[in-house]
Formats: sequence, C-alpha cells, structure tokens
Amino acid sequence: MPLVSQPEVVEPVRYSEEWVHKTLSDWHARYPKLTRLVSIGRSHEGRPLWALAIGKNIRRRDSRPTILINGAHHGVETFSIDLALDAAEVLLLRSGEQPATTLRPDPTLDRKVRRWLKELVVWCVPVVNPDGVWTSLHGFQRSGRKNGRDNNDNGKPDRGDGVDLNRNYPFRWGFLADKGSSPLPDSAYFRGPAAGSEPETQAMMRLADSEHFAASLSFHTGNVTVLAPYTIDNVTSPSPNEAWLVAEELTAGLPRHPQGKDITVRRNIYPVDGTDQDYLRGQFGTLALLVEGARRDPTQADARRQVTLAMRPIWTRLFDRYLDGPSVFGVVRDGKGHAVSAEVRIVEQTLNEQERWLTRCRDGHYDRFLPGPGQYTVQVSVPGQAPLVRQITVGKERVRVDFTVEGVVSSGRCPSEPPG
Repeated sequence: MPLVSQPEVVEPVRYSEEWVHKTLSDWHARYPKLTRLVSIGRSHEGRPLWALAIGKNIRRRDSRPTILINGAHHGVETFSIDLALDAAEVLLLRSGEQPATTLRPDPTLDRKVRRWLKELVVWCVPVVNPDGVWTSLHGFQRSGRKNGRDNNDNGKPDRGDGVDLNRNYPFRWGFLADKGSSPLPDSAYFRGPAAGSEPETQAMMRLADSEHFAASLSFHTGNVTVLAPYTIDNVTSPSPNEAWLVAEELTAGLPRHPQGKDITVRRNIYPVDGTDQDYLRGQFGTLALLVEGARRDPTQADARRQVTLAMRPIWTRLFDRYLDGPSVFGVVRDGKGHAVSAEVRIVEQTLNEQERWLTRCRDGHYDRFLPGPGQYTVQVSVPGQAPLVRQITVGKERVRVDFTVEGVVSSGRCPSEPPG
C-alpha cells in the first residue's frame, strides 16, 4: 500500500501572535491547575493581549499577593518577550506537576518554585504591544516601537502612525512637556492624544486596578540596567524609597552581563514620563521596576539563553525579597467581615506626590515592601473614622497585620476581573 503523506506541521514564527498564544496555551493545557489563560483586552488593530496567571490551585478572586511581569511595550524589543516568558516557564517546568520533565533536578530552585507557587500569583503579560511586534516581524512602514493607532485617520498604516505605549500612562503624563515624551504624532515617542488613551494601556491599567500588584517587572531591551521609580525628573520619590533599595539588592553581586556591561540601578536613562512603572508606583504603591535586559536583541538561541540566565536573578530575588521580607501584608475588613477599601500607610515613609495607596477592593488585601528591618507604624484610614494604628517590629521576615474597622463599611463596586 502506498504511504499516506502526513501534513507538514508549520511552527509559528518566533515572537508572532500565534507563537505567543500557542506557547501560553500549551502551558495552560499541560498545567491546568496552575494557570489561568485570559485575554485582558485587545490592541488598536484587534489583536488580543494574552496573560497567563500562575499559582498553585489558582482561581478567580484569588486572595494571594500578586506580582506582574510584562514585556514588549515596544514592539521592536522582541527579546523582552523571552525575558518575561522565562519566569512563567521556570515556575511551570520546576513545579513538579509533570514528573516526566527532562530538566535536571535543582533542589534549591525546585524548593523555591514550590514556595512561590503556593504563596504568590504571578501574572505574565509577555506582549503588551502586539501591533508593534507584528510590524517589527513584517518589516512594515509603521514604526514597531509604537502601537497601531491610525494617527491621521486615513485608513492605512503610515510611517508616523502609532503611540509609544510607555509614554501613555496617566501618572504625570506629559509632565516634562516635549522633553520626556512628544506631542507630535510622527515622533517615535508620541505620548498619545490623552493620558491612558490607548486600549493596550487601558487593559494594563484595568488589570492593575483589579490586582493591586505587590511588585512589577517591565522588561525592555536597548540597555542593561534596572530603573527604579520615580523615573520622572522633578517628581519626588517616597522617602525612604524602598523601591530603589530593593532594586539595589536585586542587582548586588551579579556577574557582568554577557553583552559586556555591569547591571546597575538608575533613575532613568534619559528624560521620560508616562511610564507603566511610575503609574503602578504612584497609583497603587507597587514596587515597580523597569528592567533593560539587553543592549541589543540577541538572535542566536545560545545567546538568548545566556542573556536570559543572566537576567533571571532579577525576578527570582524579587520573589524571595517579598516573601522573606522585610515586608508587611494583611487585610482590612469591617465588623461584618466584609472587605474594606482603605488607605494604608507606613507612617515612617513620607509620600511626596499626594499618593493614596488603597487595599485591593475585592478582599481588602494590601502588601508593602519595607526598606529594611526596624520598627514601623502601619496606619489604616477610611472616610469618617479615626485612623487605626499598629506598631510593629520587623526583622528579615514578612509580617501579617490585619485590621478591623468599626461598623459596616462597603468597598463599593470593585473593578471587573479578567475572565477565564
């Protein structure tokens, strides 16, 4: 009998929308108890923004602390997708859920992964700007740095189209005028027609409003450094600035980057405003860092692996730093046990930009990294009541401090959660 030819299996192009979706879908199918695969929104050109939430026995309305990892705000920085996906891959392949894995045993890392999966939920959004990535892969006339907005409304892609998504977030949007972003649509740094105008930005903002991330890593390429908020010139960071101190801990003693540069902490590389990390920091108190993971995007598989391994300690140390402390977390509820949306402050930290950092609406949860061991005062405030205050002494551990406010206090209508 003649042999029946089998259809050729064509693998999606690396970094393409199909490749990213297939990667996340395959992981979700293999680890259904550890993952939720959701589309958090769509791009200007209708492409889905895929997110994979990871945690042991994960569920909607999960009560655990959450950490965000994202990549490809700029579509030309395709290797940032690898850096974001590395965390998801390690968490899943080292979870022990698939004993047939071909990975070599690593008792220390495997033990850490099991702890992270038990105590955290990690949200991975590998591609914030799918339109820009598509443009970069297809050599389109429009700049892949920006998204797919049709700036001149002529119904076709032009060289000047698009918005720089990491200039579009509403914290101090356009604060530096023409210096930190551009009002000109043709510019590569066009900040958009209004703060938070872009559907991709809005999707990330909705996710953050739902989760109130304890920490965030936004991966980029083009340099080798970790940027700690606030990155905007003439905007004053909290004092003490635990985000800067933690960033220094994450980079301390790391070997020289494979592309020949030390991994250092900086405020910014050049003047900038409207970034995701400053928005997350200012709006929610998130310890939000921007990680420039490569001076140039490596193209060969071995080079990609070497750079990915070099940057891996950034996120592994971050997870440990939160869980090992010094840090504080807890929930705020009313007398009936209902979640309360309340302002939580560390009295010893001065906030200089009128920040009000609230508990997570759905469950009253809050998280705070602390700058170091010591004595701290946690203060909880709700309208119409005297503040509640608790004195704590924290060493190198995570301390839980819950609060109960008098009477019945509604959190109000909570932001919608991502489906799935």
